[in-house]
Amino acid sequence: MMRRIPMVFVAMVALSFASRALAGDAAAGKTVFDAAKPPCKTCHTDAKNPLAKAGAENSADELKAWVRTPKDMIAKKGKKGTMAAYGADKISDADLDNLVAYLGTMK
Repeated sequence: MMRRIPMVFVAMVALSFASRALAGDAAAGKTVFDAAKPPCKTCHTDAKNPLAKAGAENSADELKAWVRTPKDMIAKKGKKGTMAAYGADKISDADLDNLVAYLGTMK
């Protein structure tokens, strides 16, 4: 029984580090946001399309879907408007993880 406790602890610590590694870097995500072509900030810094609560209103998977397949998310969320899709040719999966980490801070 005593041997299991250290193994459980080691497993928990390993999972903690793994989840942080997969979560993305919000500071790097801000850089992705600022450098996107077409620029995210062109639309998402005005009153009509605010991102102020993007992290509170969407899960990480939904934020990824907003970037990759915005037409689907507009329909799913009952929104109006248009948004450019950012495929892997425009934003890599690693940059997408960082972008989602940044958007997740907006609550």
